[in-house]
Amino acid sequence: MCMLLRTFAKILKRMLFSFNPDNNFSKKNGIFGLPTNEESAGIVIIPVPWDVTTSYREGTSFAPDAILEASYQIDLFDSQLPDMWKKGIFYQPYDEWIMDLNSFERRKAKAIIDYLENNDGELPERLLRARNEVNDACRQMNKYVAQKVDSCLKAGKIPAVVGGEHSISLGSIETIAAHFPNIGILQFDAHADLRNGYLGFEFSHASVMRNAVEKVNGIANLVQVGVRDLCSDEAQFSAQSNNRIITYYSKLLKQRLFKGENWDSISAEIVNRLPQQVYISFDIDALDPSLCPHTGTPVPDGLLFGEAVYLLKKIVESGRQIVGFDLTETGVDNDNQWDQTVGSRLLYQLCIHAFASQKS
Repeated sequence: MCMLLRTFAKILKRMLFSFNPDNNFSKKNGIFGLPTNEESAGIVIIPVPWDVTTSYREGTSFAPDAILEASYQIDLFDSQLPDMWKKGIFYQPYDEWIMDLNSFERRKAKAIIDYLENNDGELPERLLRARNEVNDACRQMNKYVAQKVDSCLKAGKIPAVVGGEHSISLGSIETIAAHFPNIGILQFDAHADLRNGYLGFEFSHASVMRNAVEKVNGIANLVQVGVRDLCSDEAQFSAQSNNRIITYYSKLLKQRLFKGENWDSISAEIVNRLPQQVYISFDIDALDPSLCPHTGTPVPDGLLFGEAVYLLKKIVESGRQIVGFDLTETGVDNDNQWDQTVGSRLLYQLCIHAFASQKS
């Protein structure tokens, strides 16, 4: 792990390049209008167009491309982190077969979900076979993500996985934890995602953090922020985790703010729960749905954009290191491009704060 940290630092030091950040509008360049150069980039964005197990509204598989398109409208200058873009951000093209597999398996999963929502009793044999095939496809997707993240880490770069539904995070978390034992996961989410094989899908988007906690070695703890929609089994699972899972429920956070506490002190408390190395898993539905109305499962009364970014700032100020992250569940607004506009700006903030957290 120490060798990997030193590699991070060396590569980030040599990544400053000549480019006018005010002219980042060209789509001939890469994401955020930055020059396309994977070798010199400090962050590699790994898009995963996957929404197979989505249980409400589909379409997040198109988010990576939509976020890329919206990214050319971002001004790179940030008043607090003005030069972090110089360390390079590269959007790695995804393999076409992963999108094809998603489309094929999504039809099967949707048939299973429709049956369970409208019928009592067990699945018929044909849908049981289909569910096994969906679970196998999800394993294939997890392996795909894990291999991409592993290659990124071995090259000394920070991996940023962009979905797609939240299930894509598992392969990334597993690989990051192998490279950085005892990491903490900071999960921004409206949902706990602690369901046990939701709807029979072993790798459901609603089960991703339960899978991480139960199946992945090297996770010190899971800190959840903004949760406001969960079942009783999830609440019990969290409560019985011996503080390995720490959940900051949205309703309780709001009550603390209403009673006079400020977001600075609450953010510091949240960050202090985390170990030195942090992986951020950001489901965009953690935000208020006015910011992400087309996300897969929107829930009222979420975080404001500025509150989320301030929490990233507190991680950097604490001296902790962001060793990887993901952004999931961004919907696609075909009329006004609003969701992808917010998603692209959130992705940029995750990138520059990850850079700022590195030791140099």
